[in-house]
Amino acid sequence: MFQAGEKYANRIGSYTVLELNPPKMKVAYDDGTIAQLNIQIQERIWQNILDETEAERRKIARRRERPTTDAHLFVRSISLVDVEDRSIAALRERMTIMEAGAPDVKPGDRFIYYAIEPRVFFAVATVTGPPIETKRKMSAKGSEGETIYILPLDWDVQARNLENAIALDSVELESEPNFRKLLQKPESYLSVNEDDFELLAELLTELTEEEFEEEEEEEEEIEEEA
Repeated sequence: MFQAGEKYANRIGSYTVLELNPPKMKVAYDDGTIAQLNIQIQERIWQNILDETEAERRKIARRRERPTTDAHLFVRSISLVDVEDRSIAALRERMTIMEAGAPDVKPGDRFIYYAIEPRVFFAVATVTGPPIETKRKMSAKGSEGETIYILPLDWDVQARNLENAIALDSVELESEPNFRKLLQKPESYLSVNEDDFELLAELLTELTEEEFEEEEEEEEEIEEEA
């Protein structure tokens, strides 16, 4: 991936590759600092930066394409009492399920997800297709055979660790002053205005970026100690 004389970046800053001597490479940062970096770790960091840049480009493109006149913006509360596995994949599976009686949604509508038990906002998603009707399998949450709906979602942002997500008490929503009480009821769908939604979504975006940076800084510290 890396070539001598070419410019790349990590979470510290931009650098130019001077020499490749696997498993290390010699680089010069823009401020003149010379460093020996682990090629494998830097490849992963550089790929993450490229992926983040592409994701941001796609997000901006989606916003431009997204109709602004009739899209509904919701803050949705979900209970995690019956969710033992709180990995990203397991939480996404939970967030795609809508109960019968939920408000009508359509492609272009957007959700910010609030988890009741840890009292945090932790994900942003956009509806990409009509809800798909199906029957519930046996679970602690409801009876087998009940009608539920599966939402096709595009995940804009999701906190990797709920402990680091956006705390309920740190947020204000002008369009729904009583939101703290209303969100304590599972499967609440609060309709909010664009300003409230975008501000909270931006906070979550910044949070996930910080999570990535902290993980990569830890990897770089391990590399320096090796």
